[in-house]
This record gives sequence, C-alpha cells and structure tokens, in this order.
Amino acid sequence: MLISPSIPFPPISWWTLAFQVQHIGIDVAEFYQKMSYRNRYYLAGPQGKQLLSIPLEAGRNQRQAMAGIRIDFKDNWQSRHWKTIVSLYGRSPFFEYFEYKMRPLYEGKLTYLHEWNQASIKLASELLDWKPSISIITSYIHHYEQEKDIRNLCTPLKLQQMPHPSYYQVFQDRTGFIPDCSILDILFCEGKRAAMLLRNS
Repeated sequence: MLISPSIPFPPISWWTLAFQVQHIGIDVAEFYQKMSYRNRYYLAGPQGKQLLSIPLEAGRNQRQAMAGIRIDFKDNWQSRHWKTIVSLYGRSPFFEYFEYKMRPLYEGKLTYLHEWNQASIKLASELLDWKPSISIITSYIHHYEQEKDIRNLCTPLKLQQMPHPSYYQVFQDRTGFIPDCSILDILFCEGKRAAMLLRNS
C-alpha cells in the first residue's frame, strides 16, 4: 500500500508510484504542511513550471489536520485556475476530449481541501481509465512498518527525484522538457496513452 498525503492533481512522480501498488491510503489525519503539494499543483508553461495554489481559510500557516482545512472562496480562484489551464492547454492534442469532464470541478464548491483533492484524483484516474483501490485514513499513524510512506516526500524538490516518463509538452520547443508537472500535463498532451507511460516508467 502507498501512504500518501491528500494533494490536488498529483504530480507525475506520484502516479508512477501509485501504479506500482494495489492500494493507496490517503491520510487526512496528518497535519497540513505548507510549501508542499497539499494545496498546489504545477503546470508546464511557456516560461517554465507554473504554480497554481488553492487558497485556504486562515492562510497557509495553520497547524491542524488536513481533514479540517477549509478552502477560501473569497476570490474566484477556480475561475483563475481554469483560465490558466485553457490558456496553457487549449491547443494541446487532448484538451477538447477532457474539457467537458474537467470543467465541473472548477465550477462547484467543495468546502474542504481534502474533498477537492480527492475529487481531482478520482477525475484523473477516470481519464486514465484506471480504477485504483483508494481509502481515506482518518486516524494518524506516525510510522508505517510495511507500507511505502511518501507523506514527507510530497514537496516539489523531493518527489521530482522519483522516476517519471518523458513525453511531448506544449511549450517544449521553448523551455525544453519540464519534469514532474501535474498529471494534467501528461493527460492533455498524451491522452489515455499516459497510463501506459506511467505504468512503464
């Protein structure tokens, strides 16, 4: 089993690990960690990696379990994120095939961060034609003896060192290949072939 924090549209390295296991446990009992993937994801833009961050009530310096972290809807972040996605991937090979399934996530309002993160993983799994076994962990365990625990690896600097495939990117001619972006990047660029690339990397 893979023990993972709750993160939105996880990076490609997360998926290469997930494809290697039979079950994924998403820990919502652990404390929120700032500067990690727990409320952010990265896309490949014309100037390099582009950060999209989900705003949180009480800001990012809070210390409480992920299960209690609420999303801040004071500014229209969903509209901003969606406009960025359209701007970066509107001309990608598979955007038109996935847009209608993706848009509703950016139009509804889920109260808690872990709910939005879980919805994003479920959606990406559906687009990959992959049905992983996923459970939600609601009681905190500091150390797992037998399981692969990546809760402390889920930062941009640590996870990008994991294996991940190379593939076509929209702005590759300008930036070169940008590794370990969000799963959205490989989905829009490679379509359902992304699952094979992730499984074989």
